[in-house]
This record gives sequence, C-alpha cells and structure tokens, in this order.
Amino acid sequence: MAIMQDKISSLLEINRSLTQSLELEEILMRLVQAAFDLVDHADTTILYTLRDDGLLHFSSGVGVDEGVMRQVKFQPGESLTGQVFLTKKGVIASGREFREHMSRMSEINFVHFFNGVFQRDVKSGIVVPLVYKEDCIGVLVVDNFDKDVQFTESDFQVLEVVADQAAIAIMNSKLYEEVKRKNEELSQSLDIHRRFTKILLEGKGTSYILDTISHILGTPVLFAESPIEPSSSFPIINSNELFGYFLLNEPVECLTNIQKAALEHASTALSLEFVRLNTLFEKEMHLREEAFHDLINGGRLNEWILEKFCLNEKSSIACMMVDSKSGFLWDAASILQKEKVIQSTEQILINYCETPIVFTKSNQIVALLVNGRKKYDQYLADDIQKKVKKAVIGLGREVALTNMTDTYQEAAEALSFAKNHQHKTFITYSELGAERLWLNTDRSLLNKFVADKIGALLKMEPEYLKTMQTFLAHNQSHKITAEEMHIHPNTLAYRMKKIESELQLDFSRKEDWTTVILAFQVFDFLNP
Repeated sequence: MAIMQDKISSLLEINRSLTQSLELEEILMRLVQAAFDLVDHADTTILYTLRDDGLLHFSSGVGVDEGVMRQVKFQPGESLTGQVFLTKKGVIASGREFREHMSRMSEINFVHFFNGVFQRDVKSGIVVPLVYKEDCIGVLVVDNFDKDVQFTESDFQVLEVVADQAAIAIMNSKLYEEVKRKNEELSQSLDIHRRFTKILLEGKGTSYILDTISHILGTPVLFAESPIEPSSSFPIINSNELFGYFLLNEPVECLTNIQKAALEHASTALSLEFVRLNTLFEKEMHLREEAFHDLINGGRLNEWILEKFCLNEKSSIACMMVDSKSGFLWDAASILQKEKVIQSTEQILINYCETPIVFTKSNQIVALLVNGRKKYDQYLADDIQKKVKKAVIGLGREVALTNMTDTYQEAAEALSFAKNHQHKTFITYSELGAERLWLNTDRSLLNKFVADKIGALLKMEPEYLKTMQTFLAHNQSHKITAEEMHIHPNTLAYRMKKIESELQLDFSRKEDWTTVILAFQVFDFLNP
C-alpha cells in the first residue's frame, strides 16, 4: 500500500513537472525518465512520436544508445510498437510476442533497434499509446531483458497514466511552439513589410525591389511578363490585374512560410511601383496630347516639346493614327495594357524615324514621325500589327513641322477610309485618289448622287450590275468582259444597250461614261 501511495505521489509530481515546461525536448526527457523510475524492473524506456512523414520516430529513451536508436523509423503497424499505434490499445507482452512482432520489422529497423538496445533480447515489456483527442501521437515502451521478471497490471496502469499526462504535455508544447513560430513569422513579416514600404517611399524602383527579395530569399529573383516554369513562378497581382511573375530557382511550394510572405510583400511593392510609373506615363501622355492640340489649333510650338524631342522649324513630320477595326486597342480596365501598347508602338517606330512622338487621343494612338529615315510602307504596318492585334492604320503625308495640321487631318481621313473598308488595314493618304473628295462630302449627298446616276441599274436584275462592274473593270473591253462573264458577245451587247436605256445614258459619249465611272466610285466607297 505504501508503495502504491509513493507512486501516486510520484505521478502527481510528474504531472507538475511536465506542465512546468513548454520546451518539447525537455518534456520528452522528463517523460521517459519518469516512466523508467516508476515502473519496477524497467531496463529501458523508449518514446516514439509521429512525425510529418507519417512514421514513428525515436524521440527519447533511457537505457539505450540514442544515436543508434534515432535511425529507427517504424511504419504504422510495423512491430508491436506500430501495432499499438494503430489499435490505440496498450499491451503487456512476453518475449515471445515481442519476437513475433519483431519478425515483421524491416531489416534496417531491426538492425538499428537491436544495436540500440545493446544487442539484448526483450523478455517482456509494456507498450502504451499516447492518445490526444482520439488521435494517437506516439507510443511509450518499457522493456525488460531478464527472463525471470514479468510486468504487472499495476505497472501497466501507471504507464498509461504517464502516457496520458505526456500526451497532453506534448500537445501543449506543440501548440506553444506553433504560436511562437507564428509570432516569429509575424515579426519577420512586419519587418519585411517595413523594408519594402521604405523602398517605395524612397522611390528606389524596380531593380532595388528585385535585389531586396533576392537577398531575403538567398537566391536570384527575376521579373518577367510571363512564366517560364509555372511551378517556379510567383504571380504579381494587384486589384485582380496580373502584372507579371517573379521567376525563382526552385518551386514555390518548397519555400518556407516566411519566404512566401516575403514574396507577397515584394509582389505588392512591385505592383505599386508599376502603378506609380503608370501614373507618370499617363501624365506624360496628357502633356503630349495638350501640346499637340495646341499645335493643330494654330498655337505656338511648345518649348517643352521642342526641347524634349529635339525639334526645330526645319523638322519634317508625318502623322500616323492607329485604331482597332472593332472594339478597342486595349482593355480600359487594365492599368498597364495601354502603356504596353504605346511603348511597343514607340519601339517599332524608332526604327523608321529619328523621333517618334506617341500619345493617345479618344482611345486611338497618334504618332508623329519626325524626320523619317525609312519608307513608311506595308513593312511598318506589319511590324505594328504583330504587336497590336486588330490594328488599322492611317498615315498622312510627310510635311514641314509648321504644317502638322495637314498631315494630322490626312491621317484621320486615311484611317477613316481603312476602317470603313473590310479588307483594308493600312492606308496612306497619298494612295487615295478621288476617295479624298468623298471623305469630306456629306454621305447623304453621295447617296443622292448614286441614286440619281445609277439608281435604275441597281434596281435591275443582279446580272446587269455584275455585267456593268466587269465592263468597268476591263475599261469597256467587250471581248474580255464577255469571256469573264461566260456569255455570248451578243448577250453582252444586249445587256449594255438595256443598261444605257435604263440610265438614259450613251456610254460612247465621254461625259456620260465619266458620270458612270464617278457614280460607281462613290457607290464602292459607300459600300466597301
């Protein structure tokens, strides 16, 4: 009775001891020592705990070679230890039962365990689970190597009490460590946040942000607009807009929590830097548009523009306007898309003129090409359309700087013509013929002219219109027209006479023929 009373007192003392510390290593050492002291005839006490890899690892022990035992890693179900882990039910086992279960150990675990207990055979033992909220978190084992000794039910109960206390102490310690870790991460995260905030306030720019995150991660970090290896690319997002990616040397999932937090802070800093730069870009666009507006309205040449773009009274200039065939050149909701389109256009134009002055006006791109050094031809249009999808382009003539209003108006008219003709994406004002007249004429007047001159023909059967268009295309050649239409010359002659009759014109008269040509030019212009 006195012995049992002593053990109860010892258990209470152990409980106080285990709750006095939150350091896991110290708790594990106290636990195995307490089990060793409380269980009579214990030769070794071993604690195995469950790790993140799903295996039971040796954590602490008394009467064993700890260095060797640390190599032991049981699968759940492997050996008696693994079996107790799965069933969550402790056992008092004989040497025979231990040997049966040890026969199912992996070879490497058997060797390490046998050497760890100094090559002794277990004659009897107690194995109890450490259970916390129905989850087994470890196993406590007491072994005896004397064949004349057997453990009792009292020993088993004492060890169960120790295991229950230990499970609570271990989980408290882990919770403490988790809170401690999160506080440390929070502290580090706040420090990183302050570093990037300082960078933004001091305006050190993109390269300094990249240098800082590279230093924090201990590996080079690059910026790119698109990912190279998705698993090693960290997206930079702000207000649902993707600005680009951080490119890393290792998968993002391999980073620690604080490293991921650092990337988040760097991502926010870089996106804000891009927004700041975009604000400066928009201000620059506004200044250019204002200066341009003054010029085309008869204002004086802005000194800021002259100095910034090295212009003088002798500079030649051609205006180019770019719009979309349908929709818009950029997404108005995007912060950077407009800037990227403008910068791409500017980079292309540098190859064609000394100085491109690019800005926006009513969702269109306006480019003033100063002192051209290459011909502005289809190659220029192709280069732009590779970068700016669905772009349609109008180009005015190259004129003196003082006549910039003329080239701007020409570019606008060429663009209007290109947008209204389905298969046209690049028009220079120089290539426009009589269309220049139609562009500045009220469309209602043009429609009346067409109706007056060839309206009767348009009401005839479709083959008559087709015949007339083919006749015009081949410059009044009866032979070629008949061949292309696959009709007899007499049939063609009949159709032409009927058309002349309906239109009350004589195609042999120069004035009448000119009237028909003009009417069809206007008709084609109105019906691209």
